[in-house]
Amino acid sequence: MKLYVIRHGETIENASDCLCGRINSSLTEKGIEQAKQVGKYFKDKKIDLIISSPLDRCKLTAQLISNDTPIIYSDSLLGRDHGEFTGVPKNSINFDDYWNYNKDIQYEKAESVKTLYNRVAKLIEEIKEKYNGKNIILVTHSGIIRVLYYYFKGIPEDGILSEVTIKNCEIFEYDI
Repeated sequence: MKLYVIRHGETIENASDCLCGRINSSLTEKGIEQAKQVGKYFKDKKIDLIISSPLDRCKLTAQLISNDTPIIYSDSLLGRDHGEFTGVPKNSINFDDYWNYNKDIQYEKAESVKTLYNRVAKLIEEIKEKYNGKNIILVTHSGIIRVLYYYFKGIPEDGILSEVTIKNCEIFEYDI
């Protein structure tokens, strides 16, 4: 089973380097082109299903890469709920603390790292059980991809999950 994980195409918020989370933003023209390029990459690959976040930027990215592959939507792929940090520039918070699994800071409204990690781990276990042997694409957000990266590679000893950077429409591939 192959699992391909793709971040949605560029949005205005991404271009301004803000924490988007669950803001329902649209793709820029550049984001549309990025998604079309990913579609070309998958054109000759056997993909059984695309599972996408239900937010517009992911839905359009999934549609542009689908090549007629069925698409379903899952709230489990919604981005991290940034709560009080939604729309805030990334450089205005301590990003390493915000993404530290060991510290697991409980914010007033923002989703904690462990809550997010557990949500993503549960989804992967469900996918393995339900779609065993299938090739699946997940279209989602950078925070989900960050957690998936460490789910498959292991959490570092210091707990900091901010080391990996995820570009728009970047493809991560995992063998399950």
